[in-house]
Formats: sequence, structure tokens, C-alpha cells
Amino acid sequence: MIYPTRGIVLNHIKYGETGIVANVYTEQFGRQSYMLNRGRSKRSKGLTVLLQPLALLEMEVYHREKSEIQRIKDYRVSLPLTSIPFNQNKRAIAFFLTELMNKVLREEEENRPLFEFIYHSIEVFDSGLSGDHNFHLFFIFHLSRFLGFGPKEKKNEERFFDLLNGQFSTVEPAHGTYLDEKACQVWEKLFQLKVDALEALRLSTDQRHQLLTDLLTYYALHLDGMGELKSLEVLRQLFHE
Repeated sequence: MIYPTRGIVLNHIKYGETGIVANVYTEQFGRQSYMLNRGRSKRSKGLTVLLQPLALLEMEVYHREKSEIQRIKDYRVSLPLTSIPFNQNKRAIAFFLTELMNKVLREEEENRPLFEFIYHSIEVFDSGLSGDHNFHLFFIFHLSRFLGFGPKEKKNEERFFDLLNGQFSTVEPAHGTYLDEKACQVWEKLFQLKVDALEALRLSTDQRHQLLTDLLTYYALHLDGMGELKSLEVLRQLFHE
């Protein structure tokens, strides 16, 4: 059966001499892998352009439950990206975030709120907003809420953030995995940060570096199999050094 769905490209790899397997986060079916053939037609020549990191697609797909690789009947770009593919900094952020999402988006089922968050965030990121160097920090923090381990907000005079339990604390957690008062002041800035107001997050190079480290530590504590992110070093060189 054929289904219409929107999709967000995470990455793609070559398969054999003429094939591509694209990992796509879809509106209807969650994360899916799709086999595509690269032939000699005009349409196939534009295939790699369509499969840029974070590309936003309109798709018609064949879907079979429990199948590891699905097939696409037709596709088109739903919103052409005008800055992400052509801006070095944005492209680095895109590669980093698609690598992260490729690890953490594991469910093969519909999750409309999560899909809409990612889709809308990409739209705004591509639009030329100020403060786009903070986009990955905003995105990682708020994505955790949709993945089920979003940090709880601060109450009263709590001075520490318990990374293991995802909440602020008035005393130092005994397990030792926490943010101190200084780091908490930076962490708190992310709770109310909006994607269209990223310039409001004003951080020094050291603060930005530490915040990214803390966010990835938080993910590793709450998700098994995070592993190393190969694109992290490039991102740090661009924005955190």
C-alpha cells in the first residue's frame, strides 16, 4: 500500500553500485530506511541533492510492517533549503545534528509532536535568523523533552542540577554526576530559549564549550549506545574554541 508522508533526511549511504539507502525520519512511520536506485534518468541525477542532511521531503512510500528497508514511490523537496547547504557553519551543525538524531531517533512509529518540532526548527534555522551559532544547543536541549528525559525546571533556591535524575537539587547529589551552581546558571538559560530568538543566548567560548559537553553527557546518561559523535570535533573547532 502507498502512503503519503513528510520526511526529514538524516543521512544516506551507498548500497552496491547503483543503490542508496536513506535514513529518514517520517511523519507517519517514525524513523525508516529507504532504498533508492541511482540510474541514468534526469530524476536520479538529482538524487544526492535531494538527500542533503536535514532535507525536507514530501514522499509517497510503500510501507511494510517489520521490514528493515522500505521503498519510495515518489518524492520531492517540500521546502528547498536556501542557507544550510551553502553556509559552512550551518552545514557543520546539520551534519552534527543528523549524526545525533541517527543515534537517538529509534522508534519506527508515528510521533507527530516530535516530527513537528524537528521540522519547524529546521525551517527557522534555514531562514537566516540571528544567533544561529546557538541552534545546536537549543535543539539538543529541547529534543530531550520529546525523547522522554527532558530536564525539570528549577524551583526556589535549588543550586545544583542532578544530571542522572534530570532535576535541580538543593544539595549536591551523592552520586557526583551533577552541574554546580556556576554551570546551572548557563543551563537555566535554555529552558525558555525560543528557536526564533537564539541571539538571546549570550555565552563566552568557554561557556558554550562546557554547555555542549554537559548536554552530551546528559544524553549519554539517559540513552544507551550513544557512543562517539564523529562530527563533534569539527563543531567544536568552529564554535567552541
